Amino acid sequence: MKSNNLLKPLTLIFTMILLFPIVLYGQEVPENTALQNESNWPTIPTLAMFVAVPTITILYGMETWDWGEQSDWRWAHEGFFGQNTDSGGADKIGHGWAHYLAFRIFHNYYDWSENGRNTKWIYSIATATFLGVGIEVGDAFTGKYGFSYEDVVADMLGIGLGILLEYSPTLDSLIGFSWQYWPTESYFDRWGKNPLHMSSDYSGAKYVFNFRLAGLQNLGIKIPNFMRYIQLDIGYFTRNYVRWDETTADPYRSMYYGISLNFMEVVKDFFENPDSKASRILQQPFKYYHIPAGYFVEDKI
Repeated sequence: MKSNNLLKPLTLIFTMILLFPIVLYGQEVPENTALQNESNWPTIPTLAMFVAVPTITILYGMETWDWGEQSDWRWAHEGFFGQNTDSGGADKIGHGWAHYLAFRIFHNYYDWSENGRNTKWIYSIATATFLGVGIEVGDAFTGKYGFSYEDVVADMLGIGLGILLEYSPTLDSLIGFSWQYWPTESYFDRWGKNPLHMSSDYSGAKYVFNFRLAGLQNLGIKIPNFMRYIQLDIGYFTRNYVRWDETTADPYRSMYYGISLNFMEVVKDFFENPDSKASRILQQPFKYYHIPAGYFVEDKI
């Protein structure tokens, strides 16, 4: 019964996901256009997403992050990227990337489910925002985490970047924010039976900002064809901070600098029409996951 106190605030938070976009958009419709209101309500696929997001998040949080472990609200003061923080800041940039990705998934889903209507912006921003806040509410009822305003700040920055890049296709072709990951031995040894713990395996993760030279073409800059395959990378990661990692090595933070292959451009070469739907779909994994095919250096902080 430990989850009873947890489910009440979570239910409130995620109910807002359902109500806020509908109410906000509904306020924009004049009362004398009642006959048109039906077309302004969320579609069935949109409503399905409103239900799926809180349901999956609550189940995941209870299984992976021990939501409901304690009945009293707990605040957390975690800091950001300091040497003595819990994960050296890997969790903060991880929050940013996760909510950047979540917003972009929601935006594309609602673009489809809402048939391109501008409501996609309201729904995607609201869903991603309340997802982030809802996660912190769940964390507030654990003995390990607590509600962290720093996490919320990181979430909002990630969502903000997602909004900017969705709004500007030109910037989107130039800038990327990607995740690089290889499971640690301790993850395999201790958590291998529960792959959900991958989200906390920060010693195996790197978060990378990419500058894609191919995007220069959208600015009217002519470049040699080979240069469109090149992207310049700068990133951040930490090692040996994870609590269940049994290593005796000292924890450290590090910057990541490199040059790598832009696999999105490689995918385009397999299609006569690089802008076809199939081509764009197959490019998506390489838009958010970084493959270190190239040269890079790491610089400990």
